[in-house]
Amino acid sequence: MENESVLIRYIKTKKGLLTVSGILATISTVVQFIPFYCIYKIIELLMLGNYSAEGLIHWSLVSMGSVLVGVVLLYASSMCSHVAAFDILYDIRMDLLQHLSKVSMGYFSQKSSGQLMKIIDQCVEKMESFIAHQIPDIVSALIFPLIYVGLMLMIDWRLGLVSLVPLFLAVAIYALLMGKTMKNNKVKQYHDALEAMNSNGVEYVRAMPAVKIFGLSVGNFKRFHQSIKDYRSLVMEWSNGFRSGYVLFTTLITSVVLFVMPFGAFLISQNPQDKTLSLTVMLFIILASGTTGPFMKLMYAASTFSNVNEGVKRVDEIFAEAPVKEQDNVTAFSGNRISFEEVSFSYIPGSPVLKKVSFELKPNTMNALVGPSGGGKSTIAQLLLRFYEPTEGTIKIGATDIRETTIDTLMQNVSFVFQDVTLFNDSIEENIRMGNRIASIEDIRRVAKMARCDEFIQELPNGYQTKIGEQGVFLSKGEAQRVSIARALLKNSPILVLDEATAYADAENEVYIQQAIGELVKGKTVLIIAHRLWTIQHVDQILVCDKGEIQATGTHEELLAGNPLYQKLWAINEETKEWEVK
Repeated sequence: MENESVLIRYIKTKKGLLTVSGILATISTVVQFIPFYCIYKIIELLMLGNYSAEGLIHWSLVSMGSVLVGVVLLYASSMCSHVAAFDILYDIRMDLLQHLSKVSMGYFSQKSSGQLMKIIDQCVEKMESFIAHQIPDIVSALIFPLIYVGLMLMIDWRLGLVSLVPLFLAVAIYALLMGKTMKNNKVKQYHDALEAMNSNGVEYVRAMPAVKIFGLSVGNFKRFHQSIKDYRSLVMEWSNGFRSGYVLFTTLITSVVLFVMPFGAFLISQNPQDKTLSLTVMLFIILASGTTGPFMKLMYAASTFSNVNEGVKRVDEIFAEAPVKEQDNVTAFSGNRISFEEVSFSYIPGSPVLKKVSFELKPNTMNALVGPSGGGKSTIAQLLLRFYEPTEGTIKIGATDIRETTIDTLMQNVSFVFQDVTLFNDSIEENIRMGNRIASIEDIRRVAKMARCDEFIQELPNGYQTKIGEQGVFLSKGEAQRVSIARALLKNSPILVLDEATAYADAENEVYIQQAIGELVKGKTVLIIAHRLWTIQHVDQILVCDKGEIQATGTHEELLAGNPLYQKLWAINEETKEWEVK
């Protein structure tokens, strides 16, 4: 069903285990009453005076046995719910990540990594906790009051009604507290505040070099500082609003005995010789002392559900984000010629970034895209990869519109070496193997040598098995860039996009990277986004991009002779060569 929440949808996949968990929890709850009855029978034997050692031992053993059976049943119920919960947790997270890999990159400009991390980590984790712990608790907490109420009214309706008074008052007070919370939208505000704090916290951590260099503190990051204060204020306000009602609720739940004892004493005073009535009052006192736990579980389950439900809504919002549209048929590209035909694009409606851009990259040629920052160079590359969809126009590889085939087919034909390299917390071998999952270690070492990174890898503690990142080594920007080039070499796709691949490299690493790129571009259609113009002097075609338009195309010599913008960029480029620190 379209309106069915993600939690219900995944719970249905494990309904067998959860049903067994519920049944076991129900039986366990029923068994909980046996020890109370056993205590009552022991008191009865002692009060009536006609007891034997065998009778006392019998009821003691029954009480101990029922406690043991109850614990075993509750454990089995919890195991079933935990197995179901962990399976559901795994499925939701994997499906979330799979779905996020298919949505437009525009979605990630609206949602920060901190927000998404909070949803995937904390919101999904709370679902697991709810399924593993709260579902058995809810079953137990619902069954217990029903049995308790029925048993009390059946034994003595007068004492039963008195014992129910504090329970009904407690439930009414808690219902009012929850109603107030829902009316004031506190749960949504809590999740919003937590997401803001996560998002700004990630930004603060990423900016840690600047924090250290300039001696800043969290107070200097106003958004992060404010998000912490907002979170604190919200939680304090919410807690203070709950305080009086929660104290009253807890007092009533734990004081059922205080209602039963005076009324029971009054009934006994009316007929002191009635031992049966005395025993009945004793039974009510014993049972009343056991009501606190189940009713507190019900309270925790209700508050947890409201919190989990808000998290479920946010997970649902991610799944509701439409993936990039793909054709069902896998259309192969006929060649590796690239053409942009009247392509326009806007990140924000009404503010075009690209305006009627048209150009052609001939097969097996090297092409460079240059121009001032903000002119649209990276956007052109991202449109080629379908990170975004053009507002107007068509992008073709060969004679095929890239929207007429699958994303997987497109990705098999295009490699991309980013300016900001992403390496994962895994071995160097596995980081390179991302380019081709079935590659052998010999293939990986071959491309590593071509990318000029085999030498430094061999010097690492565990060679190609060395972990990168946490509890491993940290590579320099130039070394990481060469590993990413090795990854692209292993993929060996016919089209290659390089986004300022030497931007962060020092002089020595830049030489190595240029050599690696020389190996990478052989026999491919290449688009290089460049700021250092001396690195692209000898390419087949240079496209000058400015203000969302292609201003001119040609070779280095042609543009230097006839394009003012390229002349200006080249002059600036030459000036930077002469810079020196004095």
